[in-house]
Amino acid sequence: MIRALAPALLLVVGAAVPVTAQSHLWREDERVIVTDLSVIQAIAASETRVYVAGTDALGLYDHRFHQWAPPVTAFDGYPQEPITVALADPSEEAVWLGTASGVIRYRPMLREFERFIVPGGARDLAFDRDDPFRGLFILAAGGWQLLSRGAFSTTPSSPPKSSVHPLRAGELDTRIPFLQTMGAAALLDERLRQFRFTSAAQVPNTEVYFLGTNGMGIVKVDPLVATIEPVPYGLLNPGASALLSVEHGVWVGSDERAPRPGLTFVSDDLQQFAYEEGPRGTGFRASVVRGLALRGTEVWAATDQGIVRVEPGGTTRRVQHVDGLPDNETYALAVSPTRLWVATARGLAYVPADTVRVQRTEGPAVPALAVVAAGDSAWVGLTEGLGLALPDGQVFLAPGGDTLPELREPIVAVALRADTLVVATVNRLLWRAGAGPWVIERILGEVAPISTMVADSGGLWVGGEVGLARVRLATHVVRGFPVPRDIPAAVRGIAATARYVWVATENGLVRFSREAVDR
Repeated sequence: MIRALAPALLLVVGAAVPVTAQSHLWREDERVIVTDLSVIQAIAASETRVYVAGTDALGLYDHRFHQWAPPVTAFDGYPQEPITVALADPSEEAVWLGTASGVIRYRPMLREFERFIVPGGARDLAFDRDDPFRGLFILAAGGWQLLSRGAFSTTPSSPPKSSVHPLRAGELDTRIPFLQTMGAAALLDERLRQFRFTSAAQVPNTEVYFLGTNGMGIVKVDPLVATIEPVPYGLLNPGASALLSVEHGVWVGSDERAPRPGLTFVSDDLQQFAYEEGPRGTGFRASVVRGLALRGTEVWAATDQGIVRVEPGGTTRRVQHVDGLPDNETYALAVSPTRLWVATARGLAYVPADTVRVQRTEGPAVPALAVVAAGDSAWVGLTEGLGLALPDGQVFLAPGGDTLPELREPIVAVALRADTLVVATVNRLLWRAGAGPWVIERILGEVAPISTMVADSGGLWVGGEVGLARVRLATHVVRGFPVPRDIPAAVRGIAATARYVWVATENGLVRFSREAVDR
């Protein structure tokens, strides 16, 4: 259920002023936004949680039960300015985040932020070990300040004599000496990229540490047994593109802004993350993943540099123009019992089952933007209109274009729901049940320009530049989820399952519960 309430974000300059967030507040079980949490700016630990301050989100990890809570993003009030330091509050379940403009307190039980302006920003934070209820000590440009409990502004102060403060580099080397020998190896990934530690926190009353890095997320360190264990969470990159629903989760393709092109597996419960970046020496050699399909246990990806076959945890093989593809620019994939259809910038091709041999089709050599399998045939969205690909490899423009000019416009998405064929132009849907007449829907202003569409038992999900829409063709009912109110950015991919609707956007992956969005 959507509540028309904004998260409480208080901007304090002598007095508290509420700031309204951009989004309606969804319950945590209704909408979760997952983004990149590999670059860690600061980290803090309490007796129950590890607070992980990334560039785009605050991660919340329950170290007792090894469980991640839904991350806190800008839609929940997470600050857009860099985090300079973090410290867990010893007197309550909260974390203090230092920034260049002041400090922010986050209370996870209330999902509430409070911001306090500190001239010169926060360079360090501390509590008085003997009197933690006194308040937060802040090292600003002009010296130490004290933010007393219940106060709205700071006063000059000396630092506490016995302090609880974030771990510093020198302390880390002293407490965990084996990092000097084992740390370098732990920070070298399988592609020989070298990372570094950025921050650290010790779990109170234990010998367990959590360390943040500048590209590998967080690691758990136990000095007693000299182990360094990664704790993965989040996407490979902030933006998401294509989606593929598989058992127990989804595969997410990276978008064209990705510094690390590849795939991320995200489990339904958001607890398991796995990454596929291609061969160790070369990687994917692509800048964007535009489409995904599952053939047996293989995940196939359509990229701007051909198609890639990925055996999760195994080998990766790329197929390009030199291997028979009409063009390296590929846009979409579809699996039928006998072949994998591939939409390219120069028409349609296919890969017969159990092979990686490309067969070209005979037909218009124009960009094929979308494809959906229909038995051993396929419907194709071409820049010249709707096409039909036959099992023998012939591709024809579908009949109807003489009477319906919309069928000769670029078709950006195609879907089948039982015997109903649905096609999308840039701004509207057309559909036909069986051999019946075509129905032209109104311009879909809730979404247009349209980029993606999927069908499920309840109707259609359509995504585009300005939002996501639930479309029921029989009743012509459209329910919109606009950007930025409900969706963080333009929609690039959709996957619908019995429990969730997953949405890939330019600013992360969104998981909606079906109960909430179908209500």
